[in-house]
Amino acid sequence: MSGNTKHLIFSVCVAFVLCAFASVASARTIYVPDDYAKIQWAVNNASAGDTIIVRDGIYYESITVSKQLTIKSENGTANCIVNGTGSDVFTLEADGIRIEGFTITGGWIGIYIRSNNTSISNNIISSNNGFGISLLHSNNNSLSNNIIIGSNNWNGIDLYDSNNNSISENIISSNNGNGIHLWYSNNNSISNNKIGSNKWYGIFLLNSSNNSISNNNISSNNYYGIGLWNSNNSSISNNIIRSNNDGGILLSHSNETTIRKNEFINNGIFVDYSYGNIVEDNEVNGKPLVYLEDESDKFIDNAGQIILVRCKNITIMNAELTNTDVGIELFESDNCLISNIISSNNENGIFLLNSNNNSISENKISSNNDDGICLGYSNNNSISNNKIRSNYYGIGLSYSNNNSISENIISLNDNGIVIWFSNNNIIYMNNFINNTCNAFSNGSNIWNSTETITYTYKGKTFTNYLGNYWDDYTGSDANGDGIGETPYSIDSDRDNYPLIEQFERYFVPTPAQIFDTGRPEDPYPSISGKFVGTIKTNKKIIATKLYTYACEGTGGHTEHAIICNSTWCAEAKWDGYKGDWMNISFNKTVILMPHETYNITIVTGSYPQIHHTHSLKTENGWINCTEFTDANGNKYENWIPAIKLWS
Repeated sequence: MSGNTKHLIFSVCVAFVLCAFASVASARTIYVPDDYAKIQWAVNNASAGDTIIVRDGIYYESITVSKQLTIKSENGTANCIVNGTGSDVFTLEADGIRIEGFTITGGWIGIYIRSNNTSISNNIISSNNGFGISLLHSNNNSLSNNIIIGSNNWNGIDLYDSNNNSISENIISSNNGNGIHLWYSNNNSISNNKIGSNKWYGIFLLNSSNNSISNNNISSNNYYGIGLWNSNNSSISNNIIRSNNDGGILLSHSNETTIRKNEFINNGIFVDYSYGNIVEDNEVNGKPLVYLEDESDKFIDNAGQIILVRCKNITIMNAELTNTDVGIELFESDNCLISNIISSNNENGIFLLNSNNNSISENKISSNNDDGICLGYSNNNSISNNKIRSNYYGIGLSYSNNNSISENIISLNDNGIVIWFSNNNIIYMNNFINNTCNAFSNGSNIWNSTETITYTYKGKTFTNYLGNYWDDYTGSDANGDGIGETPYSIDSDRDNYPLIEQFERYFVPTPAQIFDTGRPEDPYPSISGKFVGTIKTNKKIIATKLYTYACEGTGGHTEHAIICNSTWCAEAKWDGYKGDWMNISFNKTVILMPHETYNITIVTGSYPQIHHTHSLKTENGWINCTEFTDANGNKYENWIPAIKLWS
């Protein structure tokens, strides 16, 4: 290398170093009001990279920052106040700006960010008319250790089309709208904030996905603590969510969100048209939050809250569910059995949405802020033998048809039963006592039994249709059969057979919930073999055992039986000739819902009694033969073993 070349390279390097040094040396520290009386004047006269330090005082101005600057108070928020006098207080239009240590008040927006890589920290933002901090098309910003409080703020922190921002260690309280609101904003982190007493949601996500919400304390907000609407693939973890008025977390049209290791106190989760979510290891009031999706054949007896999404044949019994959002929620879940104590929840005790053929019975449901039992777009459900007390609505139906409501005690509710746009529901033998309004209906429903019932009343036996007991009924019973002569009016409907006394005074023999083929007149020919067929009942059957009618003098029995539908199977096996050998027990409770078809397989031993018919009608439904293959390999389409399903 020649000497001239070496000299040239050396000169260039020296020039670069001197230029960099000059750039650093040129960054100034400007003081307000020493150098400039107003913050805006200091901004106007500063260069990119400068620091503006604002001494104690009250500054009435609206400041626009369009260059990369650090602007901070000299001594913190206590004595350095910037009042926007009705305009946005700080508007940030350049990347890399830092705002720190101010009390910001009196503007429409406290800090309006329209830039990237900005840091906002250690400020108090209060009593603005619009937003505490607002981000528009702004990414990779950090908002930390701010206090955003004031009854006039619309949203504490508001993000629109703003991504990859960090919101942490802030106190956000008493705003007129949401604590934090994300619109069309993705991949943001919201962590370690205290968010409480806001007029709407603590955190609300609208059309915003892939956000992380973790380690926040979210309490006493007027709506939900966290609300997601059309917002997917987010993570909500390790938050304390306490005593928000409507509930803890709302998932509405939001999919594939993970909710893990949150602690709910007097709160829980509500799901609305949301799928593919992972909800695990959460607690409600110290008990597990049970969330099942696309599950079947489960038994639940201990939980702080229970949510079923697209589930089948779930039994929920003996749980005590209190002080959560909705005690039990079924969304698109069918053929479930519910029997529990449910009280003092923020909204409904039991809520069914798009859920059919479920049984709600033997529950004690009281003091829920909304409905004791609420059905929306849910059909062919049975609600019976419940005590429903001191709720807003005892039972509420909306767009729900062909449900059966019977033998419930409905008392001290603001509204006993309210039916909106729902038809062909059968409501009979219920007690309506001391409700502010006993019933409302704008549909066409049946308020008495659909068949005559033989009953005993005051020692005499009668056969008639039976309606409901209404404590405000003023009609008379001239013939002493316990049924009023004049109908009880219910808006567009009426109870044509109102009961003079509470339904317990009418003794009606209760048929056993069994499926029994009975004994055939001629059980022969008979031989052991494999029966394959179907069962379709006309009422709900609950069974734990299968009994086989044996031919006289033989050991006829069932060695193996399976009952299934598309989502579950129950199996029973013979244990030899010992004890009660003609009964075999299923490995789970069999619940056959009315008008549903179930497959049944029975492998018989020795000589069971046989009904020689293709289809057999029983008192409670039909059993049909698909094929019977005997021990010699012969096949029949008209052999049905004589059995009984019972408990």
